[in-house]
Amino acid sequence: MAGLLGMPRERIPIAVAMVVALAATLFWLQRRFDQSDVRKGIAIALEYRPRGGQSIFDALVALGRGDPRCDGKVVSTLLGDVEVRCSVAAAPDTEYEFRVLLDRKRPPRPANVAARQLVDGMGSAGKPSR
Repeated sequence: MAGLLGMPRERIPIAVAMVVALAATLFWLQRRFDQSDVRKGIAIALEYRPRGGQSIFDALVALGRGDPRCDGKVVSTLLGDVEVRCSVAAAPDTEYEFRVLLDRKRPPRPANVAARQLVDGMGSAGKPSR
């Protein structure tokens, strides 16, 4: 007795269970890859040194408002594009956003006004503007 797609009816629940298990496994794996990409994007953004000066991490610490806290999200898995958002403890409402390509072919770029001001204020020996 043929059921769905020429498959015997008694095997349909097993096939459905296997498809659900496969989908759950793929979803779990994708989340793991995304988490790894976000961690890598944060590291790339914080270690970036515009004009060979201090790093973004050092510039955020030099603001004197506490250590930076960063998170991110994958914008494009295909391109390896990650959006990184950092803030400091004393000013949690001010976010410094950067767009990072994981292939490192281009440097991280500031994606909002606060991040642009931070990077523009960073000289090779100077402190960021407040």
